[in-house]
Amino acid sequence: MENQPKVLVCITIQGNSKRLIEKGAKIARENAAQLHILHVEKGMSIFQKPESATLLEDLFKYGKELGGEVHFVSDQNVSSRIIAFIRDMDVAQVVLGETMRGKLFKLLKRDISSHISSEAKDLEVLVLERRPKPKELPNLKSNEIVT
Repeated sequence: MENQPKVLVCITIQGNSKRLIEKGAKIARENAAQLHILHVEKGMSIFQKPESATLLEDLFKYGKELGGEVHFVSDQNVSSRIIAFIRDMDVAQVVLGETMRGKLFKLLKRDISSHISSEAKDLEVLVLERRPKPKELPNLKSNEIVT
């Protein structure tokens, strides 16, 4: 089992993380790989925010249901901690969510996916785009036509 390839899903404390876990579980199944799920909270504790414990517990249970081993850690430098985890665990593939930060921020400061890709050369990195919010339709009367 130690020689099995490893898939790492990096999650944050939000609903989008379930979609990332699902994708990572699918990749792990298709490649007979181990599934690892990692959350790195910036700071000294993973429970700095009161709502974090409940959300992390839900994600922990969900990840375990899909066959994953879940890891929660805290660190001041999130991307460096993820890279260290990748190297320590000899991870072959990483699944990340697209950052919410804008393009200007990415130009000024490298985002996590770029940092990981540049630091771990033999790694396959899959970045899932955020799902667009559904557009709300105007309130229409049954005989109105929108042009």
